Amino acid sequence: MNQKQFIQLPYLILLITTLCQCQSKPKGDSKSEEPSYQALSETENQTWIYENLSSVMQPHTFSATNGLALPYRIFVPSDLKPDEQLPLLIHLHGRGERGTDNTPKTYNNIPLFNGPNAIVSPNMQHRYRCIVLVPQCSNKTTNEEWAKWVGNTPETPFEGLEKDGSYTMNETPSESGAAALELIDTTITQYHIDTARVYLTGLSMGAFGTWEFIARRPDLFAAAVPMAGYSDPSQVERIKHIPVWIFHGDIDQYNPVAGSRNMHQLLAETGADVRYTEYTGLGHGETFQKAWTNDMLIPWMFNQRKTE
Repeated sequence: MNQKQFIQLPYLILLITTLCQCQSKPKGDSKSEEPSYQALSETENQTWIYENLSSVMQPHTFSATNGLALPYRIFVPSDLKPDEQLPLLIHLHGRGERGTDNTPKTYNNIPLFNGPNAIVSPNMQHRYRCIVLVPQCSNKTTNEEWAKWVGNTPETPFEGLEKDGSYTMNETPSESGAAALELIDTTITQYHIDTARVYLTGLSMGAFGTWEFIARRPDLFAAAVPMAGYSDPSQVERIKHIPVWIFHGDIDQYNPVAGSRNMHQLLAETGADVRYTEYTGLGHGETFQKAWTNDMLIPWMFNQRKTE
């Protein structure tokens, strides 16, 4: 090889390498040109909530087979594809939100729907894309609740609630409870929900309902998050396969913390996947606000999958 050929050889190698690199990234590759998601700032996120929360949580009424007209709100991603299977998150509100008005009061006063972790905001939907369902419990009688226990009648609405935070579940559900479970089944079918990822949350009266719904339908839910409610300890064997994260404040003035402590202990003794967070110095309503600011809660919930 003469000197001129030796000098040109490196340039030839560089030319071949450049051509190969160009061919490995063909022009017009849509995947390489796809823009990444630009997260909203905390201020932008809250502005979006103020402007859109009420409208994206669409109001409807469900006609249940027991004759009850059950109001509900539902969030469905606007770009949902016909063959797309998403998780379903159900939130059960407390006693003060009962009625037939179907207003945002059933969901908009807790950080699950309002704040940095608002589940229907663009930021959270980018990470935890799902459909969200919020039914409204009837107030047709003084004793109408998500749950139904022995002693719960229009004349004695709170009879049967024990000082240790327990009650005995009635053989038949309340009208609102039965209608809500029917609505959940209908929603699963209508939107082709991923049946391995149906999540249930509830606060106060909604926590009663959370414990009761998983006991009445232990085949349905992948995880449950009851906050500051009563429960029926006799149902532990029926629900021990469902991951549960319980929240309660230790100075709750309405629903005794002893009920949550007891259910946590009983479930733990069976080897169940159960977590318990008790807030020192927090009362009833403060518990809900604190719990939904826990940055681990939503990731934990959406990581659960029901095993057939």
